[in-house]
Amino acid sequence: MTNAFRFTTLASALLLASGCSTAQFDQLGKDYGTAILCGAGLVVGGAAGYALNGNKGALIGAAAGTAVGCYAGSVWQSRMQELDRIAKEEHLNIHSEQLQTASATPNAAPVDAGLVTQIEDSGMFDTGSDQLTVSGQRSVAKVAAAYANVDPKIANTRRLLVVGHTDATGSSTTNQKLSERRARTVGKVLMAAGIPSTSIFYQGAGASRPLADNSTFEGRTENRRVEIAELTSQELLVRRAKAEQSNAKYLAHGASTAKPVSKPAAPAVVAKATSPTSPAVTPAQTISTKNSNGAKPAVDFGGVPTASMHWNLGQNITPKTGGFSFVSAANANDIPVGSCQDDMPRESGDVISLATDKPLDGVKTRDYLPGYNNRVWANTVNGNLVTISPVSILREGAEVGKQPFIQVVKGYGDGNRKPLPKMNAVANTYEGEKEVLYRVFISEPKAPVACMDVVFSKGNATAERGALFYPVGEQSYTVAYAPVSTQ
Repeated sequence: MTNAFRFTTLASALLLASGCSTAQFDQLGKDYGTAILCGAGLVVGGAAGYALNGNKGALIGAAAGTAVGCYAGSVWQSRMQELDRIAKEEHLNIHSEQLQTASATPNAAPVDAGLVTQIEDSGMFDTGSDQLTVSGQRSVAKVAAAYANVDPKIANTRRLLVVGHTDATGSSTTNQKLSERRARTVGKVLMAAGIPSTSIFYQGAGASRPLADNSTFEGRTENRRVEIAELTSQELLVRRAKAEQSNAKYLAHGASTAKPVSKPAAPAVVAKATSPTSPAVTPAQTISTKNSNGAKPAVDFGGVPTASMHWNLGQNITPKTGGFSFVSAANANDIPVGSCQDDMPRESGDVISLATDKPLDGVKTRDYLPGYNNRVWANTVNGNLVTISPVSILREGAEVGKQPFIQVVKGYGDGNRKPLPKMNAVANTYEGEKEVLYRVFISEPKAPVACMDVVFSKGNATAERGALFYPVGEQSYTVAYAPVSTQ
């Protein structure tokens, strides 16, 4: 076995080791970042060259791929080593991963897109404040100095996106605005270190992108963080921002500090519901559908207690990559583990230029996903008509274009046509590769419906499966609900 083959095999194995934890991969990047990407460039470049021009092309491709990979790897490794030194000096939790995107040329090697770093906010800001503490100012200044040390060849094209994140304590609007101000504060420190303001952008994501369980102290601590995405061009910054919008990977944890009501999905893959009477959730055990305290629902939807069910609506949703991949392998198995009953409305702000304090162009559009352009969707549940209007989902990022309202006609199956009062709602969407989870929260007090989860197909305008949650006394009940477009 040649040294080159051993080297390539090692690099490929490291790239494909999906079992690495974030901490383990941090260590790999610091110790072997150059070797990993040299090997990756050799393998992918050689394969691409062979596909285009046989053995001769393989040699040329391998050489070119190795050169690109080694350069990217050296940048990645040196940056991670510097951030690791700062983390140890300042007693910070810092995790970094290299970001790649597919090449525009078929069969070509992946393109280095930059580095994404999460810095846990352990004393960086006082509670409720957007001003850095004394220790926070010192720590962020060191981080800024590390990012200011950049190869002049990429200094003009490089872009930095600072994203502020909070835990789920407090309202979504308050969290979003606070995280935006904090991200701007960090951006100002980067600018003071010598990075042009035209290269810096900031965003407040609030509690909309949790990395851990908000119902625990440890999880809330991990969710309070500042993220710095270092992208190699403004085009890639726009693509990164779009990829993070409504990304289903952030459904792995809820934006609520309450303990989950519904159980995690059962291991077995459940066939999708094909009608409103098909099961949207799997019973954990056989139980009575009557409330133990004798309470009655405002509208009887014929469901069962949520606590008795395994929530599996998101089990087949593959988080959308947006054309990006982390070298450490995307956590595609981090599927949603909780229902809307375990979540709260989420709010994320615009990407804003530090130079102008105006939103970045090109991130949002007004084009709709086919079939989801403000249409009315409805179906009956245990003889009651439930309507969502409008269902409005944008093409880019599958964002909600217009917020809906919910209306119920009690006893529709018995001939009643008089609807109950409209219920105002807040909808969030989460985009997978082929599906969109449409999550609706009812904002009206004492409403007959609490929230809904509906999985819509991106390929055709159909609701593949869904669930409706409603209160019965102090308990939450759930029932299958798959609305149909009425237009």
